[in-house]
Amino acid sequence: GVGENSPFPDSPSPTLSQWRSRSPHLKSPFPHGRSRSQSGSRSRPRVGSGEAKPLPTVARSFVFANNKGGVGKSTLLFNLATEYACRHPEVNVLVIDLSLYADSSTLLLGGTGKIEGIQRGRLMTQRLPPNRKSSELLKALLQFAKDCRAHKSWWPNGQWFRRQSFDFARHAHPIRDALTRSHVPPNLFLCAGGPELRQVLSRSNWGDACYALRKSMEAELYDPEIPEISGPGIPPTSPGILGPARGASALRQWVLFFDTDHEIHTPHARLALGCAERLIIPMSLDENDYDRLFIEEIALFPVLNKLNDQGVLKAKVDRIIFNRMQKYINTPYNDENGGKLSFTPVIADINQMKSIMRDLHSKFLKGMHKVFVDSDDVGTSFSRFIDRFCSAMPFAAATCINASKEKGIALGLMPPSQGGSAMLGDHISHIMDDIESQGDPTIASMYAGE
Repeated sequence: GVGENSPFPDSPSPTLSQWRSRSPHLKSPFPHGRSRSQSGSRSRPRVGSGEAKPLPTVARSFVFANNKGGVGKSTLLFNLATEYACRHPEVNVLVIDLSLYADSSTLLLGGTGKIEGIQRGRLMTQRLPPNRKSSELLKALLQFAKDCRAHKSWWPNGQWFRRQSFDFARHAHPIRDALTRSHVPPNLFLCAGGPELRQVLSRSNWGDACYALRKSMEAELYDPEIPEISGPGIPPTSPGILGPARGASALRQWVLFFDTDHEIHTPHARLALGCAERLIIPMSLDENDYDRLFIEEIALFPVLNKLNDQGVLKAKVDRIIFNRMQKYINTPYNDENGGKLSFTPVIADINQMKSIMRDLHSKFLKGMHKVFVDSDDVGTSFSRFIDRFCSAMPFAAATCINASKEKGIALGLMPPSQGGSAMLGDHISHIMDDIESQGDPTIASMYAGE
């Protein structure tokens, strides 16, 4: 919570773990029932020794958003989600593509290279079973919320278990294919986007879907009424299941990556902002594009402020990624007055980046801190502000980035023979370092302490 030392005493900023799950603007679709403390169920075993928080089904969640198209949202998500899956084989990584254009789905399922005039990844997206698409996930989610209204024994005020929650794992399509996608980490999954999303959610029902999904994401991983699943026949990459590990097995946690369109005011985009914890904003180094984040009520920051005022917003700004900055040298940039990057941009781009971040910082000080994570820790210092929220990706040669996109291979997995890909993969890794260095990670092993 916000203590006496908060630099923003009049309008506290929730941390990653603090958000209102109930409000007059986003009412629970579930009837009041007995609380978890009254249920009499057995308590969850502790992780390792000493006290530990309950393990949620979803350990971390990210949404990539910007109301300006063409800034690299889907490309960065594609690379960062793959990087996360490579780093964390102990969790399942699910990309929920809430874009009508399905760009991240296209990249994950084969890339933009064409087969008979159609992009390979887009063709594979079209061929997916309906239940592996985000539109069907949302339909099932709405039906789940509707069914829960009829269950008088539902416990909306207490801790949910996976058994009681919406099973989004049923809609997760494994990206790895033994023939054509063998390079993909086996724990990377997709729920594909597409134009069908437009027909599913509306202004009147997206709140139900949002409440049901984020409560299910928080559901306690270990269910005392369901024994642990073990056995040699269970593959370690089955959705929701961890295969034999240290002689036993347990349910796996998930990490979710939500992709969105530039139409950030739509119900499906708001669903992502209402469910994910962290907001990643890819941005071009352009003052006009930056200004578009604030112009009109359908721009990103007005939407964030409105959802926050309504008590609906969960996603808080965690990282601004300036994409395609001109690189001067590959030596890390470290300015004692603010700014740490994995490469050194040209002076003009450094000045432009700082100009944009100074303007954003002034808005942060005037009340916008409410939609940023860790604002009380950052305080009023510009140097801490830019160090906490700013990352960058250098401009890449077309031959390198296009090869990655055409083949549908993330930069970190491109073969060394592809000139420049290894260096770009290193920059993706540095951005992931920035992201993972912040917050309170809830990924944990059931065997911690052994």
